[in-house]
Amino acid sequence: MRNYKTDAGETHPMDRFMALAFSLAKKADPFPNPKVGAVLVKGGRVIGRGYHKKAGMPHAEMEALADAERRGESARGTMLYVTLEPCSHTIKRTPPCTKAIIAAGIGRVAYAMKDPNPLVGGAEELHSHGIEIAGPTDQRIGESLNRRYIKNISQKPFVMVKMAMSADGKTATRTGDSRWISCPESRKRVHRLRSGFDAVMVGIGTVIKDDPKLTARIRGGRDPYRVIVDGRLRIPMDSNVLRNPDGRTILATTGKAPKAKLAKLRNVLVCGNSEVDMRELLLGLGAMGIRKVLIEGGSELNAKALEAGIVDRICLFVAPKIIGGRDAKPVFGGRGVEKVAGATPLRLRSAKKISADLMLVYDVMRDKTQRL
Repeated sequence: MRNYKTDAGETHPMDRFMALAFSLAKKADPFPNPKVGAVLVKGGRVIGRGYHKKAGMPHAEMEALADAERRGESARGTMLYVTLEPCSHTIKRTPPCTKAIIAAGIGRVAYAMKDPNPLVGGAEELHSHGIEIAGPTDQRIGESLNRRYIKNISQKPFVMVKMAMSADGKTATRTGDSRWISCPESRKRVHRLRSGFDAVMVGIGTVIKDDPKLTARIRGGRDPYRVIVDGRLRIPMDSNVLRNPDGRTILATTGKAPKAKLAKLRNVLVCGNSEVDMRELLLGLGAMGIRKVLIEGGSELNAKALEAGIVDRICLFVAPKIIGGRDAKPVFGGRGVEKVAGATPLRLRSAKKISADLMLVYDVMRDKTQRL
């Protein structure tokens, strides 16, 4: 055991190999990613070490493995000391570290701090592959080193629901037809809206029915990430959102997703056992650095987002037409509230005429305890 001094000047006893990993981590500056150091130990001696130098470059675990290889050392049967729980997800620029740890035959992993990113879950995956896990061993010290990263993870993205509706509040007819409720000028405005958001979110029903591209089809526009909420992973493999080669489609699914199909897809976020947990999904997107999300789903996805308390703003394009029909789709589905007193209050932010349509923007007023 040796003492390790934190950024705050506190001194703590720590395993000497983990202390070495922390000293390496302090050299790192991979913002917005966390500072991480890693050390590979075999027979009481260090055979590899590394740290995450810069965002987009190999993670600390990969650097330590590469260092051991340069030294002519095998990582099989070694113990890995790492300052942060190894990552297991693929929604990032570098491969998941857990896959490399498993492939290298590392026998035991000690990690100092559990990763607050809900996408990670690396310890569980390593344990499921027979690797002995110890951790978190030094959570408070890890948090001291990565205060900025933790703050970034905890920030909920701003969420806006956008819908086109008739004057009587319908988004589609009883047969599901919705083309086109809004006027061409309103649809152009939507493409400009998309360009200003980091991600556009829709439900699987929208993908199956309309096969949208979800791109910002305007000159100089920036295509956002496409988030598809698909609890059973029903998405057709030839969908436009999957065929787009930019790799910016994220599938949000659950533990009910078929494993065979799951293995064929990339950028999959499992958040929930039977239903996609909207709050967990938002935390995961926030961990990726996504700060603004535009929901363009159907009535059920809109309702789920509203009920989860994640919606900050609502943008409605109201067309001067009546659709009618008790089975026509509303803007928000779900069960709804039992009494008017339980309705979600809104505050009008702006009202603007766009050709024949009216664009209404509302802020969602809710109690602070409902926020993430």
